[in-house]
Amino acid sequence: MAKNSVFVLGVSIFWNEFRGEFAQLNISRPLRPLDIANDKIKMKRRTIGESGEVSKYDTPLTIDLNYALELERTGALVPRREYEVEISLNMDDPLSGSIVTKLIPVDPEIKKHFEASMNPKVGA
Repeated sequence: MAKNSVFVLGVSIFWNEFRGEFAQLNISRPLRPLDIANDKIKMKRRTIGESGEVSKYDTPLTIDLNYALELERTGALVPRREYEVEISLNMDDPLSGSIVTKLIPVDPEIKKHFEASMNPKVGA
């Protein structure tokens, strides 16, 4: 995998009363072992492989909602592929953390599909 890329599983678009509609980028990452022992729970986990799981101890990777909707509308996103990401601050809520604003496919064939889907030729 390229140094500045992530393995994208897909995009989830949610709605709730508190935030309204928002989107998360689902990525694969190495599983981490857990060893939790407190007054409420005792739990251990050994790990093999990767997961797209975002536990309550992690922060999900947010993707710009309008961009996520465009990916949905155009069918440009090919899941389970490697993408470079462009990230910026959410200027509507700068303290909420960074937000993915663009995905750039690493694979040349996926890049062609992505560009054709996102930039269809007029009159084609």
